[in-house]
Amino acid sequence: MADSRIRVLHVITRMIQGGARQIVCRLLEGLPFEQALVCGPEGFVDGVGVPVFVVPDLVREPAPVRDLRATAAIFGIIRKWRPTVVHSHTYKSGVVGSFAARAAGVRGIVFTPHGHIFQPEARIPGVPPGGPKLEILRWVTRAAQMCAHRITALSAEDLEQQIRLRLSPRSKYRIVRNGIDADAFRLAPAARERWGLNGFRPLLGTVGRLTSEKGHEVLLDAMPLVRRVMPSAGLAIVGGGEREAELRARAGDGVRLLGPLESRNILPSFDLYVHPSHYESQGLAILEAMAAGKPVVATDAGGVRDVVRHGETGLLVPPGNPPALAQAVLRLASDPGEAARLAANAAERVRREYSLDAMLERYASLYRSLLA
Repeated sequence: MADSRIRVLHVITRMIQGGARQIVCRLLEGLPFEQALVCGPEGFVDGVGVPVFVVPDLVREPAPVRDLRATAAIFGIIRKWRPTVVHSHTYKSGVVGSFAARAAGVRGIVFTPHGHIFQPEARIPGVPPGGPKLEILRWVTRAAQMCAHRITALSAEDLEQQIRLRLSPRSKYRIVRNGIDADAFRLAPAARERWGLNGFRPLLGTVGRLTSEKGHEVLLDAMPLVRRVMPSAGLAIVGGGEREAELRARAGDGVRLLGPLESRNILPSFDLYVHPSHYESQGLAILEAMAAGKPVVATDAGGVRDVVRHGETGLLVPPGNPPALAQAVLRLASDPGEAARLAANAAERVRREYSLDAMLERYASLYRSLLA
C-alpha cells in the first residue's frame, strides 16, 4: 500500500536506454509512494505507470535560454502536483530540478548525478574540457547542490571524486548503490543461435551505450590480439548511440554489433563479460553480468573498483590499454577454474550488496529522513 504522506516527483533529462533510466523505472515500480515523472523529449516513457510531464526544453547539452525555460516549467509542475520530495537524476535535471524545487519550497530535494560531467574521461557533448566555461558550469553545479538537501553517490569512489571537486560539503552526501533483481539474470536462458553467435568460442560481450566514455574502441583494438591466440573468439557489442556507424566501420573479424537489446536476454549467452569504459560512476551492466554468473574483465575507471575487486570478483586493467585488456581476457578464457571462481564470488556479492530491495529501502529511508 502506498504511503500517501510522501509524494515523489522524479526528474530526468532523457529517458533513453541506459543505467539512469533503468534505475528511475525501478524506483517508480518499487517505492511505496505516490510518484510522478518529469523528463525531456528524448527517450521513451511507455509503461512507467505514473503521471508523466514532458518538458520540451529539458535537454542534455548546456543551453542557457532553454535551461531557464525548463526550470520555469518544472517549477510550474511542482506547484501543480505538489510533491513532498523532488528527486532529480543525472546532471542537467539535477541542476534545473534542484533550482525549481527550492524556489517552490519543496521540503525534500535529492540530487543523484549518476556520475558527473567534470571528469575529463566523461566526454559529455557540449561540456568543454577546461577553461572558463567549465568553471562556470562548476559554479552552477555548486549553486544547484546548495539548493538540494542531499546528494547521492553510487560508490565511495564516486563520492570522493565529488568531494575533491568541492561541489558540496561531505555532510550533504549519502552513498546509495544501484541495485538489480539478480534472479532475473541468473535464471535467464542462453540463446546464442538467436543472434547468430554459435560459432564463437569463447564469446566475449559488452553492454552499454555507444558513446565515447564507454571505450568500445579499446575493446575493438584488443580483439585482434585475442584472436591471434584464440582464432575462434568472438565479440558481441550490445547497445545503441551516436558512435554506432563509427564502431561498425572499425569492427574487424569476429565482431558483431547487435544494437539495443534487453541485457537479460543476451548476457547469459556470453562466456566472458568485458567492460572497457574510460569513465564509469559505477557500471550497472557489470552488476548484471555478475548476477548472470559471468566472469568479468573491466577497466579500473571511476567507481568500477567498488563493484569489481581485482582477483576476487573479476579482473581490473588500466583504461585505454588494449594489450592489458587482451591479456586479462586470455587469462580467464584459458583458465576455466579461475573464471568460475571469480564468477561465483561476483554473483554472491551482487546478491548480498547490490540487491534491488536494498536500493529501494535506502532511497525510501532517505526520503523519510528528509521529511521527519
